[in-house]
Amino acid sequence: MIIRSNNEVLKEFFKLSSIFLFCRSLSALLVYKFLSIYDDRIFSFTDLEVYSKSDINIFSSNFFYSFLVRIIGYNSENLLSLKFFIISFLISFITITPLIFLCIKVLSKNSSIFFILILSLHPYLSLYSLKLDSNIFATLGVSAFALWIFYSNKNTLDLSIILSVFSALFRNALIPLLWIQFCLIFLFKRDFKKLRFLGLFTLFLITIFITSSQVFYGVEYISQNYGCYSLENIYKSLLEIFSPNISKILSFILTPIVHIILNLGAREAIAIYCLNLPSQYAANNFINLLTTTSFLLFHSLLLIRLLIYIFKNFEIRKLILLCPFSILLPTLYGTAHMRYLYPLIPYLIFVQFLPRNCEILKNSRT
Repeated sequence: MIIRSNNEVLKEFFKLSSIFLFCRSLSALLVYKFLSIYDDRIFSFTDLEVYSKSDINIFSSNFFYSFLVRIIGYNSENLLSLKFFIISFLISFITITPLIFLCIKVLSKNSSIFFILILSLHPYLSLYSLKLDSNIFATLGVSAFALWIFYSNKNTLDLSIILSVFSALFRNALIPLLWIQFCLIFLFKRDFKKLRFLGLFTLFLITIFITSSQVFYGVEYISQNYGCYSLENIYKSLLEIFSPNISKILSFILTPIVHIILNLGAREAIAIYCLNLPSQYAANNFINLLTTTSFLLFHSLLLIRLLIYIFKNFEIRKLILLCPFSILLPTLYGTAHMRYLYPLIPYLIFVQFLPRNCEILKNSRT
């Protein structure tokens, strides 16, 4: 852990934030211009129609996110307005500020600069920084979890769990990670004062409410036959080669593997229409294949390096680094594409720069 004065921390935070905002602005502009070559729709957000116009209730998917976009008037008609570009851009920046703070506390100055540059110039993240997508809140939840495990004290514990619960209200994919976080809190922390315990218990009750309101949608999500590479479609493909029983077993084994690959590199249209996209979704098929392969290789490399970091000098505590990936569990049999990986990409990039002696939840009892 790197010790700096408060003034040094503020100066470093301002410097890293400035670099990030400048590079991300440049990257977002380039990606937006590039889309006119790649996708005839220029800029789209298909789920926004569902969130902004369909009937909703407390059991609807991401109810509070739907409620938010309706209050602020965010819909497909004003998706390209400068006001919502700015709002989305600023919120996306706020969601990664815990990681910028961790740069100052955990990483060296050179590593911090490299992390900020890679993070800010990542084209997929740049694209989604212009959309007020519900995954923005998932990014905040993952960043908050990282803040606690890499810089453990009573302040980051409180802040982390509050941000995680808040984020889960807007993005239900965080529910598994939220439950894991509560388990870790009660496993590593036992000296709760009454006021803090009351606060945690209140957040625990909110988590139960969030979970119970989204569980039926979760079951529906996992069981739906949606997209080109769904469990049912993979099963049908295997039937051409194997018997029904063997095909069923193999489909349950192969589907999670295929979906992990989709999460690592496939845009949403590929998950729906297969790799060879219609021209209205990819005007240039070569660019489609090139970008898909590039994202797949880059994100796979990040994941492999993380696994090497965990298992090379193995400690049980290091397995905690895999906890954020719990947000991908529903995609193993439900719909899978790179948008579900989006909240994990900043985290995946950050852990590449961790020092070998990085402490994980070492001070969690203090």
